[in-house]
Amino acid sequence: RDFIMENEKTVKNNEKTTKMENEKTVKNNEKTTKNVVEKIKVKIPIDQLNPQDKEVVVGINEKYAKVIRGEETEVERPVYEQLRNAGLV
Repeated sequence: RDFIMENEKTVKNNEKTTKMENEKTVKNNEKTTKNVVEKIKVKIPIDQLNPQDKEVVVGINEKYAKVIRGEETEVERPVYEQLRNAGLV
């Protein structure tokens, strides 16, 4: 009888440990997923009225992206949306 009770305790402890490990794994996966950012290729044409203007800098929440005019560049979605809203892509 003592043996059975001890086995039941061990099983319950194993279930708790497994549940905690699974919760940690889920939280780690959520963090990793949040860090993945969609990249979009853009090419901003050279400005005919201002050909010496070779760069476009976009700042969002104190993060900056520099896009070279006339070259294809990968940018994150928020940067692309700002460029699109400005009529550059």
